[in-house]
Amino acid sequence: MNRKEFLKTGMLAAAAIGAAPALMFCTPKHNASAGKLKQNLPWKPKGGDTIAALNARVEAYYGDPDDVSAIGRARKMQAFIMEVAIKAKTRNPNFQVIPQDTLEYAHIDGNVDNAYDWNLLNLLDGWGIENFSPTTVTRLANLTKVGIKGTANTNGSTVQVVKDNQKIAADNNILWHPRLSAEVYQSPGIGNPGYMPIYSPSSNSYNIIHDPIPAGVAHTLNRNNVDRMMDAKNYLYMISTGKYSNWPDWETNPASRLDITNTAGYLVPFAGGRFQPTGTAEVVAQAVADHGTEWDFFWVAKGYTQYDGRKAYIEELAASAWDVFYIDAHFGGSSLTREEVETLQWKPQGGRRQVIAYLSIGTTELYRWYADPVMVNPSPRSFRRGTVESGTFIPARERFKDDGIPNWMLWAAYRGQYASESTPIWWHPEWRDIIVRGGSPYKSPDYDHSQFADGRSSIDRIVDMGFDGVYLDNVSRATAFDANWAALQAYNDAHPRWYLEP
Repeated sequence: MNRKEFLKTGMLAAAAIGAAPALMFCTPKHNASAGKLKQNLPWKPKGGDTIAALNARVEAYYGDPDDVSAIGRARKMQAFIMEVAIKAKTRNPNFQVIPQDTLEYAHIDGNVDNAYDWNLLNLLDGWGIENFSPTTVTRLANLTKVGIKGTANTNGSTVQVVKDNQKIAADNNILWHPRLSAEVYQSPGIGNPGYMPIYSPSSNSYNIIHDPIPAGVAHTLNRNNVDRMMDAKNYLYMISTGKYSNWPDWETNPASRLDITNTAGYLVPFAGGRFQPTGTAEVVAQAVADHGTEWDFFWVAKGYTQYDGRKAYIEELAASAWDVFYIDAHFGGSSLTREEVETLQWKPQGGRRQVIAYLSIGTTELYRWYADPVMVNPSPRSFRRGTVESGTFIPARERFKDDGIPNWMLWAAYRGQYASESTPIWWHPEWRDIIVRGGSPYKSPDYDHSQFADGRSSIDRIVDMGFDGVYLDNVSRATAFDANWAALQAYNDAHPRWYLEP
């Protein structure tokens, strides 16, 4: 079914004027032994605004849909974040909303020389960044002072860097989560708590459940209830399930997982293990000197089978002591269940923790529930999106000579590793339906839709799964590739509202 056939069903038209599933209040379940959580009361927005007034303000911020100037984009992204927050907090008043990067968007018109934009900030509970700098640390610290907790996921390449960055974070009352190197993982010493036999020069922090000891935050572990971001003393940033996914393929094709200089923690020392490590000769020699020649996959050493990836993921996360998780709301091709999320909400040492779901609002991703065949090329699998060539913007339908495909994916959101992601027109009705409003007919054939078979929006799914909040990624795409935005502005000026054509 192409997009025009979708329109015939009336579903898209209904969604475009704001139709959405009925709102409901959500009260997370809890461990009976951990005390009773308060019943959620109806949301009372800060500043005394009504929800109707907030929604009207969102539309005002979206403004002229053809304006993609720097200010126009800033206000449109601020509007989108506000719209997500209003929808979530209407359903669960305790729901935490944390955008990532582009800290200038905390200010009016996205300009750091202007005052804070309290229309936006009154709806937020935290703000995250990737990578430290003196400027971003100061901005995060200032946001934390007004009740919006700053978090930073950045470099932890040496033991000294970990110490230095943790001191900076502590001095500024922000949370810091490191991307650790082999040196840091091994710093406690073989046989000591926290030691991890990882030999890759730099690890992918997105898919490792870090130990608090090498991460330098063991002293912050606690039994306190963390009911909001401002209560947190530490956090885990693990937005990929890749280390726990598709273990049967590891068994069938083990070679790429044996290279200990390119994979962090996939292969571990194990008596009777089936494999020997591969990789850079010097690194392998050191690993063998440290641990011998018998190694196996980490999950084999822990007693799991190749079919236990999801079980292991939940169990190992639940057993870690962090105050806050930033994690994906999905595992493989399906949503986490409410029961799985509830399991994660209690720290093993005691106390409630915040479980925050990752959601990319500034890019489309091929492995998400909405990646319908109508918008995806099957081979090589990629989005049918527009592009900019020689300074000229070319819409997706013109590029692919197909009037039946969505026309709101602009261009590749990144170069390199994440080039498969696309920048959408995030203020387009169809993308707003997917992320916020619901009613979208798009469906990926590679996703298990049994839990949410009704076109429910991404944020509604996250609330229904019982998450405590949402981490909004790729806000920064609104400021990336200025030349592309200039080309789009020229196209918009010549073809007003082109992307709203059915």
